[in-house]
Amino acid sequence: MRRPRNSRLTCSRALLASACIMGFAVTSAKADTPDYWDGDWHGSIQPYGWLPGISAKTRYQLPNNGGTVEQKTNNNIFDYLSGAFMVDGTVRKGDWGFYGDFDWVKFSDEKGRFTRIGGDRIGADANLDTRWGIKGGMVTLAGLYTMAHGQQGYIDLVFGMRYLWIKGNLDWNFNLTGNGGRPDIQNSGHLNNQTHVTDGIIGIRGLWSPFAGSNWFFPYYVDVGAGSSDNTYQAMIGVAYAFHWGDIALNYRDVEYKQGSSDKFLKQVELSGPALSVAWHF
Repeated sequence: MRRPRNSRLTCSRALLASACIMGFAVTSAKADTPDYWDGDWHGSIQPYGWLPGISAKTRYQLPNNGGTVEQKTNNNIFDYLSGAFMVDGTVRKGDWGFYGDFDWVKFSDEKGRFTRIGGDRIGADANLDTRWGIKGGMVTLAGLYTMAHGQQGYIDLVFGMRYLWIKGNLDWNFNLTGNGGRPDIQNSGHLNNQTHVTDGIIGIRGLWSPFAGSNWFFPYYVDVGAGSSDNTYQAMIGVAYAFHWGDIALNYRDVEYKQGSSDKFLKQVELSGPALSVAWHF
């Protein structure tokens, strides 16, 4: 039961607010699904397809102590998504449980643009378009504690960690001699870099079913965190239909990381887009 998106921060805040409102409205699942709070062990496994667009700002080190270049994407669509694999799962007994989520994505031939070279900001009239690729994995491991459950759904407290690994490569081919005659850069080149980020997270997840006797419900998830990154958040909201064996959901998911340190490869990345999931309960 899981996940969503929105590209701008205001929309992300709206997702957070929606999740919180649903959380406080709940008081567990459908009559035809397991009773997770009967004292026995229960769980679920959920593969899902997430089609995120990507918005990113990254830094690369120039060779021969030439300083750094900063670049950003020009778009936020998922046309360049070339590979993805996602799965999550839950086990629980009574009010306590454990949640795990694994994501792997790869983007190829993305459009981007240099914004700084050697510490100097680049003018908008310079021809500095780039092509770049990025791939990485994200793993969330967290404990769960049920704060409330009843006929209209449940709300779990989520507490744990999220690990992010991203590797990027950058290619360019243009004719540029500095910015106003200052830094020089080769007409063509290739750079690569990577980063590993681990953050503690805390949040809520659950489902809300406002329709009596209906198998339709709304899953939600939201967390915030910090650690290796300055801050990170994840938000998801969707609509789902329950069967006796599990459920199918269409969600929108938004994940963002920010790092302010000048020596970090990853300055900011946001992955946002729709996800279709199928969950089996046991």
